[in-house]
Amino acid sequence: MRIDATDAARAVVERARQARTGALTITIGTGCCESTAPFLYEDFWPGPDQEPVGEVNGVTVYAPEYLRRLYPGDQGPTIDAVEVTAESLSVETEWGQRLILRGHGIDTGADESCVVPDRPATTLDLNDPDRPGARVRGELPAALRGLRVR
Repeated sequence: MRIDATDAARAVVERARQARTGALTITIGTGCCESTAPFLYEDFWPGPDQEPVGEVNGVTVYAPEYLRRLYPGDQGPTIDAVEVTAESLSVETEWGQRLILRGHGIDTGADESCVVPDRPATTLDLNDPDRPGARVRGELPAALRGLRVR
C-alpha cells in the first residue's frame, strides 16, 4: 500500500507540526464513526496491526492489515484536506479542516449530511416514550447491577 497526499493535506500537516509539540501520526482505518478517514493525532500509539504505509511532511501514516490488503503494491488512496466544520479527535478539525481519502474508488469527502427533522422543541410530545432524550426503560441484567466502574 502506498499513500499519496495533496498540497492541501501537506499544508494541514505542516500547520499541525508548527502548532503541536508532541509526536504526530496519521492513522487510517481506526475511526469508530468515520471508518477509514485519516486521523491526525498527537502522541498516539498505533495498534499492533498498524504498519507504516507512507508519510506526509515527515509525519508517518499508519494503516491496519485489513486496509493494507485492499491496496497491494503501489496502489493506495490519496490523503486530501477539505474545509469543513467537523467534530473529531483529529488535530486539524481545530482549524475547520478535515483530512479525507480520495482515489481508487473512494471519496470520503463527498457531501454527506444527516437529515434532522425541522421540528421546533415546542411540538415534541414530552410524554412520548420514544422521543429523543426519553428516559431508559427497563432495568439492568442481574449480573450488571452490582458492577462498579472506576
